[in-house]
Amino acid sequence: MIISNFHVQHILKAYSQQLSVRSRVSKDKLGKSANQNDEVTFSQEGKKMAVVNKISQGIMNQFENGSERNETSREILDRLSQEYGRPLDVVSDENQNLSFKVLGENEGETEQSLSPSENEALKKRLIDITKTVVNDHLI
Repeated sequence: MIISNFHVQHILKAYSQQLSVRSRVSKDKLGKSANQNDEVTFSQEGKKMAVVNKISQGIMNQFENGSERNETSREILDRLSQEYGRPLDVVSDENQNLSFKVLGENEGETEQSLSPSENEALKKRLIDITKTVVNDHLI
């Protein structure tokens, strides 16, 4: 079988046209997906809440580590004591679990330990008060 130059040129021309169409289509698909950038924006309130949560976690770690209390941590503990109705102190055990003790009104009185259920409720309230105080101080 003999193939003339005309047929070869015609086949090559058709093949190159198909290639150019395919490459344009693939460029269009690639261009559309390349132009679509994912973008995440945080609201000012979201940013503020992230900062409040981070600072609150740091303060809670200070309570758990038993480190010296600063003005903010004393304010938080005072608010919790006012809500509870009696002066409270926070102590941390060797596992860094918080437990609360009721302080005596006078210096000679002994401390009272609280039940585990009361400790859990006070710990949750301590976290809430911490976030509130930090949020108030950020304004």
